[in-house]
Amino acid sequence: MLIGGEEHRAWPDHPLIFGRADAGGMVGLDPNDMGISAVACSVEAAWGVSWVIDQSTKRPLLLEHPGGPAQVRLGPGHRYAITTDQLTVLVPGAIYTHVLEVVVPESYALGLRPGSGRLTTGTITGAHVALSERERDAVVAVCAGYLESFPHRREHPVTYAEAARALGQAWTSVRKAVERVSARFANKQDLYFDGAQANYDLAAHLISTGVLTGADLSRLAGRQP
Repeated sequence: MLIGGEEHRAWPDHPLIFGRADAGGMVGLDPNDMGISAVACSVEAAWGVSWVIDQSTKRPLLLEHPGGPAQVRLGPGHRYAITTDQLTVLVPGAIYTHVLEVVVPESYALGLRPGSGRLTTGTITGAHVALSERERDAVVAVCAGYLESFPHRREHPVTYAEAARALGQAWTSVRKAVERVSARFANKQDLYFDGAQANYDLAAHLISTGVLTGADLSRLAGRQP
C-alpha cells in the first residue's frame, strides 16, 4: 500500500490498520485532522481474500478502481472484498481527503484467481428496491455530487430545483419521484429517510448499497460517467 509515496505492507497474519495518529502498530494519517476516526480502516487478508474494512463507528470510506466508472461508499463496520489488483481507498477528513493506493497480489484478489467468477462488486450489502427509469433519473440528479470522481466529488445532495434543471423537468416531479423512492424503502425494508437530513441519508444508502454508481451520471444531459 502506498500513502504519500511511502510503502506499507500487510500480511495474512498482520493487517494494516490506519487512523488519525500513529499508535500501537497503527499507521497515522494526520494527527491534527479531527475528521479522521481514531481507528479509521484496515486492509487485511482472511479466507484467502484481501479486504478493506471500515473500522470507524461513524465515518464512511470511498473506494475507487483506477479507470473504472463506479465509486463505492463503504459504511462503518462494513467490509469490501478486493476484486482487482489495484484499489484506491479515500479517507475523508475535516482538512484533507487522504488517498491510500492498495496493490493486491493476484492470489489474494477475489475474482482474479483461476476458477473464480469475477464479482461485479465486493461489497456485502442487503437487497435493494427496484427503481423506475424516472425515479432513477431523479435520485441521480439529486445525488450527482456523490457520484463524481475524486477530487470533484461533493458529498451533499442538491436541491430539487437544481436537480430539475439538470433533467429539464419541473422540481415538483423530481421531489415526488424521490419521495416515492423513500416511501418504497420504508414499505419494503423498514428504512426511513425523513427530516432535514432525509436526502443525505437516502444518498448514502443508495451509494453504499451500489444502487447508484458513477456510470449513472450519463443520465444527466451532457454528462459522462
